[in-house]
This record gives sequence, C-alpha cells and structure tokens, in this order.
Amino acid sequence: MNKDEYFLGLDLGSISVNAILIDKEGNIVHEEDYQRHNGQPLEKAREMIKRIARKYPLHYVAVTGSNGEYLSREWDLPYLEEIIIQAKGIHHLHPEVRTVIDIGGCDAKFIALNEKGEVKDFGMNSSCASGTGSFLDQQAKRLELDIEGEFAKEALKSTNSARLAARCAVFAKTDMIHLQQKATPNPDITMGLCEALARSYKSNIARGKNLKGPISFQGGVAANRAMWVAFKRILKRGDIIVPKHYYSMGALGVALSLKETAAKKRFNMGKLEKNLCLKEEKEALPRLSLDYEKEMPSLVEEKSCEFANDGGLIDVYLGIDIGSVSTNVVVIDRQRRLLAKSYLPTAGKPIKTVQDGLREVKNKLEGRVRIRGVGTTGSGRYMIGAFVGADVIKNEITAQARGALNIDPDVDTVFEVGGQDSKFISLEKRVIVDFTMNKACAAGTGSFLEEQAEELKINIKKEFEEIAFSSLAPADLGDRCTIFMESSLFEHLQRGIPVPDLVAGLAYSVAYNYLNKVVERRKIGDNIFFQGGTACNRSVVAAFEKILEKKITVPPHNEVLGAIGVAIVAMEEVTGESKFKGFEISELSYRMDSFECQDCPNHCKVNRVFIEGESKPLTYGDRCDKYAGKEGKRKKKEIPNFFKEREKLLFSKKRKRGERKKRIGIPRALHTFELYPLWKSFFTELGYEVVLSDKTNDEIIHQGVEIVVAEICFPVKVAHGHVLNLLKKKIDYIFLPSLIDFEKKDSRLKRTYNCPWSQSFPYFVNSVVNPKDYPVKFLEPKISLRKGIDKALRKIGSLLDENPSKVKEAIRVAKLTQSRFYENLKKKGEKILSGLNGKTGFVLISRPYNGCDPGLNLDIVEKMRELGMLAIPMDFLDLDLSSVSEDYPNMYWGYGQKILAASRRIKETLNFYPIYITNFGCGPDSFISKDFTEEMD
Repeated sequence: MNKDEYFLGLDLGSISVNAILIDKEGNIVHEEDYQRHNGQPLEKAREMIKRIARKYPLHYVAVTGSNGEYLSREWDLPYLEEIIIQAKGIHHLHPEVRTVIDIGGCDAKFIALNEKGEVKDFGMNSSCASGTGSFLDQQAKRLELDIEGEFAKEALKSTNSARLAARCAVFAKTDMIHLQQKATPNPDITMGLCEALARSYKSNIARGKNLKGPISFQGGVAANRAMWVAFKRILKRGDIIVPKHYYSMGALGVALSLKETAAKKRFNMGKLEKNLCLKEEKEALPRLSLDYEKEMPSLVEEKSCEFANDGGLIDVYLGIDIGSVSTNVVVIDRQRRLLAKSYLPTAGKPIKTVQDGLREVKNKLEGRVRIRGVGTTGSGRYMIGAFVGADVIKNEITAQARGALNIDPDVDTVFEVGGQDSKFISLEKRVIVDFTMNKACAAGTGSFLEEQAEELKINIKKEFEEIAFSSLAPADLGDRCTIFMESSLFEHLQRGIPVPDLVAGLAYSVAYNYLNKVVERRKIGDNIFFQGGTACNRSVVAAFEKILEKKITVPPHNEVLGAIGVAIVAMEEVTGESKFKGFEISELSYRMDSFECQDCPNHCKVNRVFIEGESKPLTYGDRCDKYAGKEGKRKKKEIPNFFKEREKLLFSKKRKRGERKKRIGIPRALHTFELYPLWKSFFTELGYEVVLSDKTNDEIIHQGVEIVVAEICFPVKVAHGHVLNLLKKKIDYIFLPSLIDFEKKDSRLKRTYNCPWSQSFPYFVNSVVNPKDYPVKFLEPKISLRKGIDKALRKIGSLLDENPSKVKEAIRVAKLTQSRFYENLKKKGEKILSGLNGKTGFVLISRPYNGCDPGLNLDIVEKMRELGMLAIPMDFLDLDLSSVSEDYPNMYWGYGQKILAASRRIKETLNFYPIYITNFGCGPDSFISKDFTEEMD
C-alpha cells in the first residue's frame, strides 16, 4: 500500500452531504464542513470531491446515505449500509460507546453495540419524520428562528418547557400554535419542541429497548445543544456524549470500511465530468386553467363608506379572526358593508398582531364610528376575546358559514383553506347540515403551500400562481404530508422535472389533500365558495375546478370572511352596551409568564398575560379553571353531571370483610370502566384488598405513550401508564385479563367480541414490563364472558389457589353486584327521560373508557356543562339489541352492537342528540362510525 494513499467517505443524506478523508493509519486528514444540498446532493458531492482532489490524491472513494445509491452506480463506487458504517465510525473514535442515537434531516436511527463495535440491535424511523431534523427545521421557520444557531439559544433560555405532541410534526405544529395563542413564551415552546423530538425518538425508534451507556448523540441534529439537554432530561441519563465529528460519523465509517477492504478499486477521476441526471417517465396532470366563465372578484382594499354628513358617529361592529397563520380584523356597518379590514401574519405573536390590526382599522375609521359589538373567532378566540372585551365568541365553522351566506344565501358548499386548518361546510336552506375539519394532517392547507414554495425559492404571493399556470405538464406529487413532500420535491428536481411543473403539481396536491383527507366522501354541492387565504391563489382554484369539473367561486374579501361572519353574528346578538375595551388597548403594553401548578397530578402549565392597567392577568391552561375563572362556571352549577354520578356507582365503596390477605391492583382503564363492580366484589369477597390506579393524569398518559412498543390506539397506550402507576403502590398482584368477548345480551347475537388490542393488552404489557423486575405477580387469565361469567371467575379463583366453595360464593356476590350496577344505570336513565320536560339532552356515544374517563376525553363533559349542555352516558339508555342482531348479523363487536342500538334509541327520542367520541387508530370505529352515521341519517 502506498504511504500516500487516502480513502474518502461520502455521506449523501436527505438534507446534507458530508465527507471525510483518512490516511492508511485511519487518521482524519480532512473533513468537509456540513453542507445542505438543497435538493442537489449529486452536484454537491461533485463539488466536494473536486475541492478535496486539489489538495490530496484521491485513490479510493465509497459512499453511503439515502441519496448515495444512484451515485454509487453512476461512478462505480462501493455503497455501504448506513447502520453498520455509523457503528464503525463511532467505535473508531469512542470504543466505549454502547448505544448510538443518530438523527439526521429525515432519518433517525438507534444502534446498540457490543464491546467489539458490532451491531447487536437497531431501529429506524419508517413513514414518519417527526423524530428528525426536518421536524425542527419546519417549526423553526414558523417561529422565525435560524435553526443553525438562534433556535438552540432560545430553547436554552426556557425555565418551564411546554408540552407538545411527540408523535407527528403536524400535531406538534398544531400544539405549538395553540400554545402561542395562549401566550406561552417562545423559549418554553422551542425547548418543548426539542423534548417532543426526544420523546418521539424514545417511543417510536428506541421503543422498549435497553439504552446501555455510554450513549453517543450524533448526526446533524446533534449540533443543537438544546437537543442534547432534551435527551438527557427525557432519557434521564448523564452519560450522553456528542462526539467531535458528530456531523460526519457516516462518512468516517465509510472511509474506514473502505480502508479495510482487501480488494479495492481505484477511483476514476474522469467520472467527475459525467453529467448526472435522474430522469424518469411520469404521467402529467392536466394543465391548469380557469375554464368556467365567471368574474374572479377583485381582492382589492375595501371601498370607502358613506359617513354621516353631520359628522355624527355611525354604529359599527368589529370582527376578529385570530388564526394559526393569519389574523384578520374587520369593521362592518349595520348594512353589513365592509368599512375597514386588516390581514396580518400572526407570526406566533397573537396579542401583538391583534393590536397591530386594531391600530390599522382605527387609523382608517378614527372619529367616525362607534363600536356596538365585538365578535372573535379562530383558534385564539378565547384569549383574544378576553383581551379586547368581546361580546360574542364563536367557532370558525359558524363564522365562515355566516360570512358566505351574507354574500349568497343559496351557497350550499364552503371550502375554507387557511394557514393551518381546513374546513368543509355543507349547507341546505341556509342551515349547516354537515361540516368537518382537517384532523391529523396539514397537507391541504396554506402553510403546506408556503413551506414548499420556500423550498423552491418562490414568492408565494407574487410568483407562485404565474409559474403554476405556465406549466405544460403539472407533476403528480400525490397527497403526501409536508415533510415527505419536501423530500419528494428534491427527488423530482434531481430527475430534471422543471420547476413550473412542480409548482403546478403543488397546487394540485393541496386540492387533492383537501378533497381526500378533509371532504372524503361527503356531498359536494353545485354552488361552491372557496374561502380563506389560500383561495387568493388562483392556481389552487384552477386545480379544484379541474378535479371536480365544477365552478368554484372565490367570494369578495374571501381572506377575511370568517372575521366578517363573526362581526355579523355580533350585530345580530349584541343588545345594550358592548364590552369592547376600546381601540386604546392597541397601545397597551403587556408581559407574559407561565408556571406549573402542583395542586393535582395533572401539573397544568398555566399561562398568564399581564396587561397594563388591569389588576388581574388573563390566565389560560388550567383544566379545572382554578385560575382562569371562566364564565361557564355559572352555567355548570345549573347542569347536573351524570358522569360523576355514574362514577360513584361504578367505584362505590364496599364494606370490608375481615383481615385482608393480599393487595390486587386493577388499572383504571379499558373494561374496568364497565366491569369494575364485578372484579372488585369478587376479589373483596375472597378477602383481597383491591387497589385502583390513580385517575388518568398527564403523568400516566405520558408514561404510557412513551413505553409502548407498537402503534396502537390511545386508550391502550394510556392503560400502560396505569400499569406503571400500580407498580408504585406496593401490591401483590396486578389483574390484567385478556377479555375476549362480552356477555350475550340477546340470544340472537352470534358474537360479542372485545377489540383485538384490548384483548391483547396483557401481552403488550409483557413486551415492555418484565414482571421479574418487580415483586408483583401478573394475573393474566383469558376470559370469555360470552361463555359464562361463572366459568371466567372460577378460572381466576384457581389462579389464586382459592377454596372452590369460597369462589362459588364470591361469584354469586360479584354477579349480583354487577347486575345492580346495570340496573342502577337504567334507573338513572329513566329518571332523566322523565325529567327532561322538553329540554335537550346530548348522549355521549363511546366505549365507556373513552366517554367516562375525563383524562381520555379531555374533560368534554365539563366543557359541555360550561356551554349549558346536558351530557348523558350512553349506558344510561335502555338499549334493545334485538333489532341490531337482525339488521347487522355480522356486527361481531360487542360495543359496536351497543353503539348502533343507542343510535336507534336516540333517533326515536325527542330532544336527544348524539356526540360520537372515538380515537385515531380505532379499527372497529372506522366502520362502526359509518354505520352509526347512516342510522342517524
């Protein structure tokens, strides 16, 4: 081997290109700085190699990374797998490391090493980029912070980090917006994002794995010192290091592997001159054009109004729509004419933006108007309502529909696409008959379009639509999520797809995302209004028209129509003097802080806004309203809480029976919310002390979500947290039955299955909790209540080695107790029905563990009581399952049968209305909810 031979390792990742050159001794002689390739990794790699070749003779080159395979084929280079080379790189520098946390732009890896540096175990992200650098990149842009430096500095200032969603970038963005609306300080949000990424990594990539130390944190994200701090907090470890060459560990591993290879092929420098282009044949979408004859309304500034000649003030109404991306302030007169408007970016500063908007309309109308009513809408409507002194606070659906109807009473469909939220509204005879909003994805929204335009270096307002209309063959980009669309754009650029075709493809993508993920199969009428800021983009309007082959109307002032709608509602509802604090609030100073309440296990993050001249701060974030003191408390006193009454019946105290033998823990989750009387009385009768886990709180939720090893529904994740809670209670047993099915309530029902994940709950727990680590025995019987309660309870008795005669008596008492529980529920229901006297009741349709656990349903019952709504548990109704068995003979889910029977009971009961509660990831509900909708017409 020539003493001057060098080995170059290239790592072509999804975001950056890195290179390291080593000599034959393995010494690093040159390292290229971390460089983002902006969608051109092959060209960036060529530039790097040329720079290095000017200083060193390049004999051998090898490549790795998500964009490395094509280069390896074109230049005839060895391509090495990322997991192995990451391990090799860190073992060369730090042989003591046993675990690698590697996080790059769109990839994240977990690697466990043995003493020799060999890979023992590994994990990678799959279809979600939440635990990667792109996750932080997008949030940094929204906060207007430089990810390379400002973001970490801001995060390290945090004294009370905010809690954000740890699973998905879209959920995190939504959480972040809501925190901004509640005036959460930016440092707390940025550190919360770092901790969210760390939690996402822990629960989705290193899920359930043993992270043996020392731990190396490497990859581009390791440049963020706040992330290092976040990992130390979340993993509760002090042995996490960030190695010197954390950016280029993959490149180092490639170079080392190349050096150790016996048969090496010298690099042909002539390859650098070869033109690299990743072209592919792709079927194009129809060219964008506005085919339907209509006048596209001008989005010019509002016209001047005619003020009274005598100089007197005219009565006007103020509407404010405080959204995730934009804030709109409008003023209308009694004839519903728009007198002034302000459309401003929220930019994470809702109060300041509202002040700016108020100041803008004030300058246009000062001295000529009298505010008679104020309405607020949008995601920040409550805080801003309190700040300005709003008379009415309305949801966005009501506001958008009211704004549309004001322009055309015959409108039957509203598409509203804002910055973060999308809404679909169906109307008949001026009444909302159906509506929905985007749920788990922001791909069909304005922020999606803006972020992709930024990646292409295109001004969304001045250039986008012109470029889109110039495309002859729009690219079919599909309806992918924001982060993966970014990767898709880069891939298409590498393949030589013209930018205009990508821009037009993005317009189509917004429309397809909206129609597929928001509208789904709902009826779309013929008089369609397209509202929201995104409707200002004519290329998106054209995309909707091409797909639907229908006329799309963009109404005047579409971008502020929500604010106009809520101003109209204020005009219609406000009588007497307005509570508006005056335009002077636009000049008031304010400050914000937050603290964590320690009065209960929820540990709420309470945010406060101190306003100049006001003695009490605006307070948000406390679940119990201890600090906020919402007006709904007055209404709550007048509305009974039947769910608390149900809880008393369910968890009623049972008399003690002599000396207790041992303590049996039961998780306050899943079937416990229906069958606890059965289990409790059975064990108590046998002489055991029954111990429940604590009520669902933030700690239990977080522990459960972070420990699970599979992507399962939220209730089962939380149930894991209840098991961990019980392990702290000094108990002898934990009761975790595999409940296969329920008791048959009608002989014609063939099956009454519990859902598979609930059935499998004890096995999920065993995969993450080793009973050997705790002085506790798990009772995990397989139970089929359909085959008889007696048989099921005898099986439990035998597991406890109890006397058969005692078990027989315990069974009798348990069955009687459970039967009384059901009877008491029905009696409560009959009493409610007889006492309604024409009042409206809202039945919560759900599984008991959703509808009856405030921790899982976000305390919806209390929120309903604040609104003056009477919430009724589903099992208070006397349900007739016979008709379900006849009409749905293949409905084999036990809860599905009850839900459909409840729909018929509600439909035939005057003044009863349903509210259906379910979870993302609930397989049975994916079709039960459709059947339920059909039953309710």
